[in-house]
Amino acid sequence: MKERIANFFKKKKKKPGWRFYDAPDNREQGKVEHKVFSLHNALVLGLAANKPTLRDVESMTKGLHLEYRGLVPRPISDTTLDEAVRRLDVEYLTCKLVQQVREDFRAKMLAPVFLPCGVVTVDGKNLATLGHDADGVGHSRSKENEKWQGKKDGEYFLYPALRASLTSAESRPIILQKMLPPKTGESTSFIVFVDALHAAYGRGGMFDVIDVDAGLTSLANADHVDSLDYAYIMGLKGNQTDLHEEAHRLLLPKASYEAPEAETSWERRGSSHMRRRLWRTDGMTGFENSVGKWSHLRQTWLVRQETRSADGSVTTEDRYFITSALWNYFTPEQILSMVRSHWRVENDCFNSLDLQWREDSAPWCTKENAILGLSLLRVMAYNLVQQLRRRRLRRKDENGQREAPMSWREIFKLIVLTIETADFGETAFTAVA
Repeated sequence: MKERIANFFKKKKKKPGWRFYDAPDNREQGKVEHKVFSLHNALVLGLAANKPTLRDVESMTKGLHLEYRGLVPRPISDTTLDEAVRRLDVEYLTCKLVQQVREDFRAKMLAPVFLPCGVVTVDGKNLATLGHDADGVGHSRSKENEKWQGKKDGEYFLYPALRASLTSAESRPIILQKMLPPKTGESTSFIVFVDALHAAYGRGGMFDVIDVDAGLTSLANADHVDSLDYAYIMGLKGNQTDLHEEAHRLLLPKASYEAPEAETSWERRGSSHMRRRLWRTDGMTGFENSVGKWSHLRQTWLVRQETRSADGSVTTEDRYFITSALWNYFTPEQILSMVRSHWRVENDCFNSLDLQWREDSAPWCTKENAILGLSLLRVMAYNLVQQLRRRRLRRKDENGQREAPMSWREIFKLIVLTIETADFGETAFTAVA
């Protein structure tokens, strides 16, 4: 395992997307002790190894294996790292993230799994919850805010961003992130974000479908996605009253007297079992209401999630989706797979960033550019580790099925053992000084 991880890192550090020699550097050059690429490499390695603080990253830089000394030639103090994260260039790191993703795509590492095309899921994510506004970029909240009540005493600030995840790929990488300006919401920022996504990747074959939850569903957003020649999949809830009621009217009777077009087998979820079942209709094609005409809408889906408890009782939850995809573009089984992948953005991606990297609760630094810059480096580290967990380190059994991914704890431990020596003393680096 360690050898496979080491080979993975060796290949990555040769790629232009992972070479930070061209990073902007506004330091007074006569007083510079560490090259700018060394600072970026130390931060990415520290995040990939899930170091909890900059002090721990400092310790890591003292004990790197010889082959990693080209990335971080000398130990770096936590105070130097703190200064570095405050100066991180967000635009540069965004371009680097895009470059890394494009390299992986060209290397055939992001091919869709069980789908005919790539699917990108766009969703909002809070990057930090703090007691200050970080030079005016935070979104103010108070304890009177019902949604966030009990999070903080008095006024506090959130740092929301829109993120795009390539959920059709096995590793589900995050391929773009944009911070939401103060006093703007996810839905009103969606068009600008999609334009940035299109500018970064265009119609180059990486994805053909943009998938969003109900909070981003609107005619304006659907029109824009369609105008760029992407198909959309949009969640449907009560915020789109006319659409939601019509979907109920057409699909609930259908689900009561027709067999589903597809259903999953019962899967264990803790002490319960769960399955999903699909019904769909083209009866809402070209739906029109007071807002306008959904001329691109072609299908409406009902996905019923059934949960069977240990006592045998079954509860159901119905979820509705609208899409501009042609009727036969996805099979019913692929539709259920996409719906499941949509929720993995929260469960597998965003929750992992919060639970494993402590993104929302314990960022390394919160001053100046640190929140946004570190969030992009954290995304890069997440993409790296997910490629290891979900692709490189998953062997196949005798039936050709891949083993379950190893736990986050196991993979972080292996990464640490791969990049660090057992001796964190002076001899760990003086031999290669």
